[in-house]
Amino acid sequence: MSRNEKIVIPGESIGNIYYRGRDEGFIYRIGKGISVSTHLGVAHISNKKVDIIPYKNVYTPKVGDYIVGFVVGYAPNGWVLEIGSYVKGFLPANDVIREGKFDPKKIDLEKYLRLGDLVGTIIQDVNKFSNVLLTTKNIREGINPKHLGKLSNYFIIKVHTTKLPRIIGKKGSMIKIIKRRIDGDLIIAQNGVILYKGSYENYKLLRSILQVIIQHTYASGLTGKIAEMLGVNLNELNDNEVSGKGEEKNE
Repeated sequence: MSRNEKIVIPGESIGNIYYRGRDEGFIYRIGKGISVSTHLGVAHISNKKVDIIPYKNVYTPKVGDYIVGFVVGYAPNGWVLEIGSYVKGFLPANDVIREGKFDPKKIDLEKYLRLGDLVGTIIQDVNKFSNVLLTTKNIREGINPKHLGKLSNYFIIKVHTTKLPRIIGKKGSMIKIIKRRIDGDLIIAQNGVILYKGSYENYKLLRSILQVIIQHTYASGLTGKIAEMLGVNLNELNDNEVSGKGEEKNE
């Protein structure tokens, strides 16, 4: 760990510095000149600014996120999905059943989605009561339509959302390396669900590579190490293989 990095614990003072961190907010200012961390993690400090990367964090739903959930219950007019957060998600029946008007007295929801089914969705709304409304309609650019709705025959890997930036890499560099060596259909959802459809051998390789990334999240030179493990020449990669906006993770 460099001189500009330190491990912080919840409640630990990090001094009078400006927080430039992530949307969730991992710092709390309790008084003039006093700020404390709200999470266990690594604080990167430079030029009186700090960015805290937590070791673990519960997924916080945000409008526009592409996520993968699984059906855990039924409502009169839709499905309840587990999305790996502090709340469940709700997927309306008329979002999935689009042939005519939905009538709960005539239509059996189980014919469309059963308990345990995986579903690719986009978060359409999160209200002040933290109710999460989901949709399978392609309302966001950069999402492959085949990754919306029921998802079948995928291998499933679950990681903490705090590991996703490292798995994807700066401008998609890490995921670009992985895809160069491991072909197949790879989905990385923003709630930490990773799905893979391909050979079992490739799945085992993917799982082992992800484990290395997870265990060495804060190590320098990790991209080069993964490239070496996969036999990928970094000089052969070009910027056009991945979107600079990170949309590659959902394709």
